[in-house]
Amino acid sequence: MPTERIILKADNIDGAAEQIIRFLEDSDEGRDVIYFHGCYGFGASAILKTVAERLRSSSGSANTGATGRLGKIIHIDFSRWQSKRVLQKAIGEELELPRQVMALFDKNDEEDDFDGVEQSARGVIPYVKAAIMKELSDCSFLVVLHNGSGSYIDLWEAGVPVIGQLSRRVLWTSRGRFWHHAKDWHGEEFAPAELESARLSDVSIFLAPSPLFRSGRVKFLQIVTFLRNFMYAEAEEVAMYTGVPEPDMTPKIVMECIFYRALLSGNDHNINWEFHVSNYWVCDGIIQDATDGGRSAWEIGNALKRNVNWDLCNRCAEGICKVLSGEQWIRTNRWVSVTSENSSKFQVPCQATSFFWTAATPSSTIGQNRTRVLEDSMFEHLDRCSSLRVIHLSYCNFSFSSPPFLSCNNLRFLMLDHCKDQDAQDRGEEKKYHHRSNCSQQDGGACFRSLWVLELSYTDWYWLLSKDTLDLMVDLRELHVKGFGNRSINHLHRCSGAGSNSSRLIKLRMVVDGSNKAPGNDDDHGTSGDRNEQVSPPVVAALSFPDLSSWHILKTVVLDGCGDLEQIAYNSMPLSLESFTLISNVDTKIKIISFRGCAKLKGLLLRGMFYCLVELDISGTSIKTLDLSATNAIYLKRLFLLGCGELRAIQWPARDVSLEVLCIDTTTTTHAAWGREEGKSNKQQEATASDSPSRRGSSSAIMCGKEGRTLIDSDLYISIRDPRVFRSLTPLRHTKGLQVEISSTTTVNKQQVADVNGSSSLQADCASIIMDVSEMSVPMRSMWLWHCPPAPTDSHWAKCYINIQDDETRTGLLLKGTATTTRQLTRAATTLPDLVSNGARTLHLHDSLSITCVPGPAPAAERNLDWDRLQWCRLERCPNLEGVVFATRPEKYRRIAALFRDLQTFWASQLPKARYIWDWSPLFHHGYFSFEHLAFLHLDYCPRLVHVLPLYTSNTHGCRSLETLEIVCCGDLREVFPSNSSESQQREHQPRKFPRLKRIHLYELPKLQRICGHYRMLAPNLETMRIRGCWSLRHLPVVHDEAESSEKESSEDITPPTVDLNCEKEWWERLEWDGKKAGHHPSHYKPTYSAYNKKNLLRASVLR
Repeated sequence: MPTERIILKADNIDGAAEQIIRFLEDSDEGRDVIYFHGCYGFGASAILKTVAERLRSSSGSANTGATGRLGKIIHIDFSRWQSKRVLQKAIGEELELPRQVMALFDKNDEEDDFDGVEQSARGVIPYVKAAIMKELSDCSFLVVLHNGSGSYIDLWEAGVPVIGQLSRRVLWTSRGRFWHHAKDWHGEEFAPAELESARLSDVSIFLAPSPLFRSGRVKFLQIVTFLRNFMYAEAEEVAMYTGVPEPDMTPKIVMECIFYRALLSGNDHNINWEFHVSNYWVCDGIIQDATDGGRSAWEIGNALKRNVNWDLCNRCAEGICKVLSGEQWIRTNRWVSVTSENSSKFQVPCQATSFFWTAATPSSTIGQNRTRVLEDSMFEHLDRCSSLRVIHLSYCNFSFSSPPFLSCNNLRFLMLDHCKDQDAQDRGEEKKYHHRSNCSQQDGGACFRSLWVLELSYTDWYWLLSKDTLDLMVDLRELHVKGFGNRSINHLHRCSGAGSNSSRLIKLRMVVDGSNKAPGNDDDHGTSGDRNEQVSPPVVAALSFPDLSSWHILKTVVLDGCGDLEQIAYNSMPLSLESFTLISNVDTKIKIISFRGCAKLKGLLLRGMFYCLVELDISGTSIKTLDLSATNAIYLKRLFLLGCGELRAIQWPARDVSLEVLCIDTTTTTHAAWGREEGKSNKQQEATASDSPSRRGSSSAIMCGKEGRTLIDSDLYISIRDPRVFRSLTPLRHTKGLQVEISSTTTVNKQQVADVNGSSSLQADCASIIMDVSEMSVPMRSMWLWHCPPAPTDSHWAKCYINIQDDETRTGLLLKGTATTTRQLTRAATTLPDLVSNGARTLHLHDSLSITCVPGPAPAAERNLDWDRLQWCRLERCPNLEGVVFATRPEKYRRIAALFRDLQTFWASQLPKARYIWDWSPLFHHGYFSFEHLAFLHLDYCPRLVHVLPLYTSNTHGCRSLETLEIVCCGDLREVFPSNSSESQQREHQPRKFPRLKRIHLYELPKLQRICGHYRMLAPNLETMRIRGCWSLRHLPVVHDEAESSEKESSEDITPPTVDLNCEKEWWERLEWDGKKAGHHPSHYKPTYSAYNKKNLLRASVLR
């Protein structure tokens, strides 16, 4: 159904609000979503705010009219859009949802931090949606929404049940705080068909000023006054939301800033408003420092910039200028904008504070050189105390040796865009130095001394970038340089390094155009050819970034282009750096980037093609999310994130990343371990530009990690405080086999186990079993346990060390209004990166409270869990490994897979919560060669273990290489190798063969009933068995294969093997045998008995 269009008439904000309330009172069914556009897009926010206030103020009186029918009034001002989740949170706050519900926002935001979800992409929370829907399901309501997203928002998604009932409605607008979206139509003719926001609503309301329907000149003046009042109301809102109190921020200041922006939007001045809008306000003097000294003018300007949209289209800007040009308190004669066509005999007014000059627009100069001469006469009447504070010149010629604005001593902002030296055509080498000295000698360059912002855009006046000149600009805060080639960077080399005095510079922005020639440089005063080489510095062969470490308050660096830059070396950035951006649309030559020790660095953007980049070092920074999603660095080999305590996530490029060296440490503070000393200005270590895989040449090779492990010793070094960081490493790949070691910072002790388990009886049980084998008596150790075989090594394998810090924290909980402090362990389900399961050749996991299964709880169907490279595995002292130790694919994933086919040694020790080492559904068929090479299997002190390894009928080669089976103190163990067949089917099958099994040691397994399900277990090479405390076990392996022996009877006499068996006599006497014909007879064993008998053991305490 098409959107209904309604036009309301009003003279002011109060009258408009009254009209809307009357409309709501008289509305029929079907008008549930109502869009309000305001008057020409202005005043909508202020009017809706008045509507909400009036409806709320009348809610306490008798419920009549609109108030009684609308019920609850929910007012949400979201003119400054952030995300759907923040919108949902604002709704929850309006409804005063319970504290435990609102706490979900912080919890989900924290999880999204570790998942690398951008703030703007965070969606609604389903549980909160249900809570909002429950809160509003039984009541009538009106939602008044200021929507700054620029598009239609369905509030049902957030939990607001607008379902076509008259008592549940939404009144919204997309206009407010001068937030006019250029992609949306402005509604001058009140035609909703072209208005995107209105088309998705049931009703669209447009406000028409009453004077519009009158005639004569009075009509125009009244309309202007009408719109001016609406703009002033929006300015009041903007001033309030900046958070800056009067008199430092007022509606008049906002209106001046708006007018300044609108006045300059129509002319071709090539202004980058994103970077400079607040600079113009502050430098012009519209915005000044706070009267109480609490805020600087720059802070106030940035606060205003954040609360207003400055992307005005020309139509909006023209309308604003027409409406505000008559205001007496806006001194429009201070801001002067002229072009070369109307600047003949023009002189800058004495009262002017901002002057903008540009050559004729390109449309009027087709086929001509656009650059025009800037006449000296424009400025010659100005004295030393001139009010001129902002000069913006575009496409003009003037003498660099004696610029016409040299007498402007109060200059704060100087922008030179495509400006050329008028004397360049006849300048020689002697003239070059002369014009520099002449400019500096005239009043000591007074016009540059007070500069706050300087931008050179395609202007080869590089004397301004010399060390002496920059030292002269003692108050310079921002430097913007844009030009061709690398001349800008080369000049910065001259003014940087030890002894440079750019102590006030806060922001540096450099844009390098990769082309060799500027458009329009075919004139006699061009900047190309030999003449350009005379005024530009020599180009160094290997271009490195200048040493800016002495620029002690520099916070922001933006590089765009800079394709010939080869490295950003260690210690070239100042400690004060907070944000760095490097963008390149062409392939760059940069090989090494280092921000090591920049402890305040929080924002880093690398976007574009970095095919030569091999090393990135961000150690010792405050980076929270490392975003490499837009970084095309296919040959990146080394990544260092040491001492990054704030790190939550890494966003990788779309394609898989294969690193040779990865070092991450989030457990140390930036200054304690990886920081640099304050005040160092010289480079202490130059990063190599070689792409050799050796770490000895990298910029971080000297750093050392935990427990004396140097980064040279570890190809992959990961030490983290919160295991959720592992989520970011899931797509990571490594080309080599890995020797993986995983542990915690502190060793698991009995007290920690007690804290984790919580119950007193369980505490005692677990604490008694979390012990090192070294605590056993020497005779017992030598008699009962075989040593774990050493881990295999290979010079081609990479070393991977993963350390997880298990912190103890105190968390304050409010329970029934009483604050209590609970000591608890910070634990989270840990997902190990895929490179562990995909590339591990050896795995040693020990002393970890965080890991609950291996590799972790990520969706198993999406991951490779074959572990087809793993040869040696040792797990010990991990009290929270529970359920199934090795995660498996879900039942629906049934493909035949060869699991752990290269595994030779498996050792598990002291896993109190583990129920199964491996387990899977009968629907999952692991392949013939799964566990084919497993030779050594050991488990001890796993009291809840039920079974170890299912050997299904599809896995015919499983455990064929097993030589040693040792299981100690696993009280709940019932089977070692269960099967997926029924008991009758197993008995009909041939015996399960273990052709290489030589040693079996079973100790204190009271519930063990079978070793290999109901199959008969055939171990023809069995030599030794040691069994104690296995009172439920009734069958021993078959050691004589009758079928094989009968085939050899005719050729030789076969003597059945005899197995040395150490056991209890009483248990031996209870064993069941299948007989000699089945190859299962007591004569095949040679038992020796222990010195005690079960009958003689005490059944109760001797104490009375």
